[in-house]
Amino acid sequence: MVALTVAAPRHLPTHPLASNTAGTDNLRPENRSNADHAGIFNLSSLPSPLFIRLLSQKLKSLPGAEFKIPDTTLELTSSTSTSTSTTSTTTKKPTTSTSTITPPKTSTTSTESPKTTTTPGPVPTTTHAPQPYPAPSVGTWNASCIMLQMAAQLNFTYEAKDGNFTHGLYNIPSNASVEDVECASQTFQVIHLNWGPDTSKQSFLMYFEKKNDTTVLSSIQIHLNVLTEDFPDAKENQTIQLIHRGDGEFKTPEKMSYHCTRVQKMNLTETLDAKQLIGWISVSHVQVEAFRTSNATGFSDVHDCDSSETSDVVPIAVGIALAALILVVLISYLCARRRSTSRGYMSF
Repeated sequence: MVALTVAAPRHLPTHPLASNTAGTDNLRPENRSNADHAGIFNLSSLPSPLFIRLLSQKLKSLPGAEFKIPDTTLELTSSTSTSTSTTSTTTKKPTTSTSTITPPKTSTTSTESPKTTTTPGPVPTTTHAPQPYPAPSVGTWNASCIMLQMAAQLNFTYEAKDGNFTHGLYNIPSNASVEDVECASQTFQVIHLNWGPDTSKQSFLMYFEKKNDTTVLSSIQIHLNVLTEDFPDAKENQTIQLIHRGDGEFKTPEKMSYHCTRVQKMNLTETLDAKQLIGWISVSHVQVEAFRTSNATGFSDVHDCDSSETSDVVPIAVGIALAALILVVLISYLCARRRSTSRGYMSF
């Protein structure tokens, strides 16, 4: 019985290919005869576990050989890979491939609503309505024989720079002065007013006439220079003459003053005999008295324009009614008296 002791190698080669080559050389025929004869394999150059496995199988096949491998001879370092008789299976740790499916990013397209460009509209231009022409002021003028108080406004036609004719308004100023007065005649009197610069005097004349103890307006004459400061569109150096021919206006009993508050319009023409109208004059708050006595200090008793139309009608109507009533009563009395007398004669 052959006893073999296999000494574990002290140094193990690190390269596996070198180990396999050494083990293979010991198994060649030329080397194996010496081993069989000696009964001991030199394992100093065969550190591989594969070689040990092959050697153990060979020794077991020898008759009467006892193969004993001490436990301490097969100590392997923890860094050496252990090979078994079976096929070395390298168990790989299953790699869990965690496939994280990232949900597709929803591309939220933020569609901005189209910006509404607010174009500021044109700034509204405040168009002021044309202001009405101011009402005329009331003026008072006192001459020795004529006293006049009124507010007067002219509406007339004048020629513009472009050759067309247009209407204009003009107020007789209340601060006009008395230029002249005609008081000598007892049938015809005139009051003359003027205003404006010396180079372009404006004038207003009013004529009164006495007929059958009644004073009436005879005529009105106005000489007006159309100044560019008053009428910017007027043709330059233009003078207008406006005339009104009286038709019984301001009719007043003698020694009384005419009074009328309401507006009265009187037509204006270029001459006394012309029929084509070129404007009119509006007068209001009128109180006038002509043919005054020299010692008069104010207006005489008032004769109102609205009361003069009905003052004669009412008395006449009342007188006629009373006369008819008296006549009817008298006739009835005479008829009754005659009947009573005839009955008395028949009774005798």
